Amino acid sequence: FDIRGAFLCKPIDREIYLKLPPGYEPPQSKTAKLLRSLYGLKQAPSAFHSLFESWLLCYGFTAIGGNRVTFLLRRGTSVVLLSIYVDDGITATNDKKLYRQFLADLSKDFELSDQGK
Repeated sequence: FDIRGAFLCKPIDREIYLKLPPGYEPPQSKTAKLLRSLYGLKQAPSAFHSLFESWLLCYGFTAIGGNRVTFLLRRGTSVVLLSIYVDDGITATNDKKLYRQFLADLSKDFELSDQGK
């Protein structure tokens, strides 16, 4: 799956100002304060990753290893294994129903495209 607009999801935790493009004349200032992360902003990937990791942990996933990119969800004998790279996820599961429920719940908070349908 792919999370669309991933870098636009997370409010940023520091003040960042941008120069406005030529031709755009705002009434007050020649700079704009960012409220949310943007593509191309060097803080964007880590801001999104912290938001997504928090969501996974609240959902019941546990991180595997020290790299914090692979997560495991166990529900009885059912498992979902998830690896995330930037805004793309790859999953393996032994329970399609659990996987579909996970995607449905994830799509309530993130806009997804599921290439593995």
